[in-house]
Amino acid sequence: MNARPGDLGVSLAMQEKLLLLATALSKAAGTILFRHGDAVLGAYLIRSGKVRLALDGVNSTFPPRILGSGSVVGLPATVAGSPYSLTAQVIEDAELAFVPRAALLECLQHDPHLCFEVMDILSGEISGTRSALKQASIPRPHKG
Repeated sequence: MNARPGDLGVSLAMQEKLLLLATALSKAAGTILFRHGDAVLGAYLIRSGKVRLALDGVNSTFPPRILGSGSVVGLPATVAGSPYSLTAQVIEDAELAFVPRAALLECLQHDPHLCFEVMDILSGEISGTRSALKQASIPRPHKG
């Protein structure tokens, strides 16, 4: 299974590989995994529960995304080594697998199939972001 555009879900094979590199975590609803601008530490595989990804600020035109089981949170920043660009908050008690950046990058160097799946996920993320920005920039009709 490849990731669909805009979907951060990963194949079962990739989940198994990530779990070998990961530390299991339980997080309660309301927990912030990372904030926009935080230094990148790694990515999170959601085993159960839900995580909300959003830009900080109430007036953001970028719509939040709710991700569930089988999704990866923080992958773009983890691969790039740049600060997180969104804030991730647990909105339903969650079981997570945290994959440190160094472990993920080393695995990617040795597994071309995993590399291609990550590229699929990242390209889907770009496509989804562009669609969301396009929708946000479309003028809304005025009622009245």
